[in-house]
Amino acid sequence: MSNWINKINELKEYNQVCVGIDPIPNELKKIGFEDVYEWCSFLIENTSEFTSIYKFQFAYFEEWGMHGYESLRKILNYIQKKFPEKILIGDGKRSDIGSTADAYAKAMYDYWQFDVATVNPYLGSDSITPFSERNGAIILCKTSNNSSGQLQNIISQKTRKTIYEAVIEIVNNNNINDNLGLVVGATFPEELRKIRSENLKIPLLIPGIGYQGGDSKLILDAAKGEGYNIINSSRGISFPNAKISNKSEYSDFILKSIKSLNEDIYRSR
Repeated sequence: MSNWINKINELKEYNQVCVGIDPIPNELKKIGFEDVYEWCSFLIENTSEFTSIYKFQFAYFEEWGMHGYESLRKILNYIQKKFPEKILIGDGKRSDIGSTADAYAKAMYDYWQFDVATVNPYLGSDSITPFSERNGAIILCKTSNNSSGQLQNIISQKTRKTIYEAVIEIVNNNNINDNLGLVVGATFPEELRKIRSENLKIPLLIPGIGYQGGDSKLILDAAKGEGYNIINSSRGISFPNAKISNKSEYSDFILKSIKSLNEDIYRSR
């Protein structure tokens, strides 16, 4: 069984807060940070007591160029040494076939040493297998963006299933090592309820709480089952709407935000 599944099984509680690490340049400047590593380490230090899972969004690290990559390597080294029990998700939504997909999997697991990575399944099983043969993957299924239905909700005339249901079928057929999960957005609670009710035990990564409009209480009710739910909040925990004057105020905001989400999870049990 893969490392990330072992770690998530040890958490015991089915609903877990995941802190998204999104070093958006303009947002960092608003709160007084110029250095990516400094901000990442500040966010992790202020949330480590209240979360077991961190998700690193590659796009925002890449936006910083080489500084972003160097900061990502540095922060991963830091957290892997100081908090080895944490689950680290590499959110790069990698996808390709053959040797290229294999290279992506090697990069995510051998170089960056993430516990698990997100994968785009729209090249079929070939895009999933190199990851499932290693640590596993969390596969995009029903994503949180407004336009996701343009493709994911198309119904096949042959099978009468939606595209996202076809993705679930592919994932189930390739989950021979029991190390695959699904990404299901918090902005579509009815689809989430249907997916969870028909796939009781598979882990779900649920982004879209807060900033994208997902309601935590509604989502927690829809996701009830025997599988683990990774409830991701990125900007909702990291970036305040009101102006922050100093790092002490910023720390207070972070703690208040993550404690509030944990309280919602506790009340949903």
